[in-house]
Amino acid sequence: MRARIPLVLATIACMAVTVGCMKPSEISHRVDDGGPVRVGVAVSRTGTYSVEGTSVRHGYELWEQKVAESGGIMMDGVRRPVEVVYYDDQSDPETAIRLVQRLISEDEVDFVFGPYSSGLTIATSAIARQYRTIMFAGGAAANSVFEQGNDYVFSPLSLTSQYTTSGLDLLHARGARSVGIMHTDDAPMIDVRDATLANARRLGMTVTSVQAVPSTATDVRGALTQIAADRPDVFVEAGTSVLGVLATRTLRDIGWAPETLMVQAPTESAFVEQLGLDVAAGIMAPTQWEPSVAYADPFFGTAEQFAQEYRTRFAEDPSYLSAGAAAAAYSLQRALETAGTTDTETVRRTLVDLEFTCFFGPIDFSGPDDPSGLAGANIGREMLTLQVGPDGRRQIIAPPDAAGAEFRPMRDWSER
Repeated sequence: MRARIPLVLATIACMAVTVGCMKPSEISHRVDDGGPVRVGVAVSRTGTYSVEGTSVRHGYELWEQKVAESGGIMMDGVRRPVEVVYYDDQSDPETAIRLVQRLISEDEVDFVFGPYSSGLTIATSAIARQYRTIMFAGGAAANSVFEQGNDYVFSPLSLTSQYTTSGLDLLHARGARSVGIMHTDDAPMIDVRDATLANARRLGMTVTSVQAVPSTATDVRGALTQIAADRPDVFVEAGTSVLGVLATRTLRDIGWAPETLMVQAPTESAFVEQLGLDVAAGIMAPTQWEPSVAYADPFFGTAEQFAQEYRTRFAEDPSYLSAGAAAAAYSLQRALETAGTTDTETVRRTLVDLEFTCFFGPIDFSGPDDPSGLAGANIGREMLTLQVGPDGRRQIIAPPDAAGAEFRPMRDWSER
């Protein structure tokens, strides 16, 4: 079933395009004037998504800095500078929609870099579509972003439906034949549950139990005891970082140590800090990117070189959100270098035809006629799987072409 834009956001979007200075019908599409490449960004610096939004903005800013250092983007034999206009969407859908409309109709940017969150991206990409302006979704991965029939939104991120694919493939290859699932009752984690069920069917694995818990759960002993009763080879947890920590402590308390794949929690450094190395080691998680991943490109270099430049600029480690945003910006750069123009429709067709690998991984955007029904998604890019190593470091163990470390089976709690 095709996902729909939430009614409130769709209404806000419709209101926004009727009160702006320039109506969508007055813009055929942006044509190339031969000047600087102008990019508009509306991303959260304040509000609920301030942390994640800042990470996304930093990724865009690092790309902007590197383009400036190189003298601009080489287009048809000429290096053209990039000008970026930034706004704070305050983590508010109505503000985000209004700012994207302002970027397009008043600031007259050629392209838009999107916000953090799939909800904000769906709302603002609807505006971009109406103005026929290309938006790069550097911080959104939900399948629903690409199920809207919008030919003007592109993202290099792996989809939520891919989250457990490479991890289950690895474990199945090593003999795992059954899986138990615990997930929170919110929409993104229900998507992960459904994708995990589909992956289990694809691999011929038996699903022994599926338990739903509230996203605010403070006690999951009952759910985990029911799953543990069947002793599946693999336990998949889909929830918040807080829930992941709680689930790991409960696994230890009930004395059950299956191969464990958790969404989100092990990707945060706080996971090891809160649990201690003896408890956290061996837990796996899907992740979009880590500095240790074995990908590289001529612009950013290796993933680790990207991370080093990021640390130099921002005095902190990059998250996958920063890397994904920079990869989205680099996708625009590659398209402009290939097309030799900023003409919207030419660049849009070029993006669909592009296929390359960068420090973030393989990028190959689906077109509007793709059998998947997803337009502008990087559907061929597998989600990476990391494992907390014996020294506490996060190491990529799957898929094989990105792995930098060997998988280590979970040790029984009594052996730790």
